This record gives sequence, C-alpha cells and structure tokens, in this order.
Amino acid sequence: WSVGCILGELLSGKPIFPGTSTMNQLDRIMELTGRPTPEDIEAIKSPFAATMLESLSVSRARPLNEMFPSASVEALDLIRHCMQFNPTHRLSAQDALKHPYVVQFHNPDDEFECERPIRIPIDDNTKLTVVDYRERLYEQVLRKKKEQRRSHRRALEMQQQQQQGGMDKYAGHPGAAPATGASSGHYAGHRNSNPGSGGAPSSHHSQAAYHQQDPHHSQHQA
Repeated sequence: WSVGCILGELLSGKPIFPGTSTMNQLDRIMELTGRPTPEDIEAIKSPFAATMLESLSVSRARPLNEMFPSASVEALDLIRHCMQFNPTHRLSAQDALKHPYVVQFHNPDDEFECERPIRIPIDDNTKLTVVDYRERLYEQVLRKKKEQRRSHRRALEMQQQQQQGGMDKYAGHPGAAPATGASSGHYAGHRNSNPGSGGAPSSHHSQAAYHQQDPHHSQHQA
C-alpha cells in the first residue's frame, strides 16, 4: 500500500489522499479502490473498520488514468496491484520487483528476502497522539541502534580473542613462526647468503625484500 501511495505521489506531484479527517480520508481512498466487500473489510483485521465504513456513502471508483493522466500503462498497473483494499490481494515485494514498470532495476543478487513478516510493535488499533507516535518511533530507532552497536562490539571482541589465541599458540612454540611471517623468517635465516646461490629465499617476495635491504650486495658479490 505504501509503495502505491509513494508512486502515486511521485506521478502526480502531490498527496493522493489529502484528507481533512479520518472519515474524509477514507472517502478519498474509496474513490480509488471502490467500496470494499465484507471479505475485504474482514481481511484488514481492524475492529473499527466495519463501523466507519458503514457510515460512508456508496462511491464509484474513479479510473486511475483520470487520477494520474500522465502515468504510463505500466505505472498505472503497478499502482492498481499495490493499492488493493484487501491486503491479501496486493502484490508481494518479490512480485512487485518483477513488475514491468521496475523490472529493469531488478537485481536478485542485491535483494534479500525477509524470512518473517515485519510487525510494528505499536498496536495499530490503539489511537495515539502525533507526539506519542513520534516518541515511540524514536525509541524504536534508538533501541535498534544500541542493539547494532552491542552486536558489533561482541563481534570485535570475539575476533580479538581468536587473534590472541593464535598468538598464544605460537608463543608456546618458539621455533614456529606464523604463516604470514614465513617469508621474513626464511630471509632472516639466509640474510648473508648470495641471492644467486642455492641459499636464496624461496619466494620472490623475500628475494625482493633482500635486494631492497642491501641494494649493493649483488655488486659486492660480483
């Protein structure tokens, strides 16, 4: 529903349901969707819906091309499928991404599917003031930020513990060297050898490091 509203506002350049009250806004929604059936009303799971909708006059849905005269056929079709009064009849996010109007931007590798429904932690049937909604929204954002910071901190601590464990392991075996220091250790064992002889470091990296440390060595040997 939100995607349909945003798309409609982008196409028209203005809010599509600028209601002056709850009832007036419902009236404007009915202009787009038409009057819902009892099945549609039951599907939105709101105890107030039936009561409010009963008091509305019967209205005929306006054609979408009349509401959005500059929109393409594909855009109107996407709005129509997103803005169904019955939520079970609306496009899923996965299907919407494959719609002809936006399919050119569809990239499955960058789009992750949520494994569970996203539920707002505020009861939608409890009416709050604008200030209350704003404060509760900020509280949710701050709580989520704190959880992310804690999770990041735990991951860093675990990484540091693993690194420390690896260092302790090598510290217990003085003769062993970490794999990352193999080239340096090998060079240290043959620092006086001729790079052209059989005692040269086994890797090109170590040999390059040898020449960098003693650029005149080859001339001296020659």
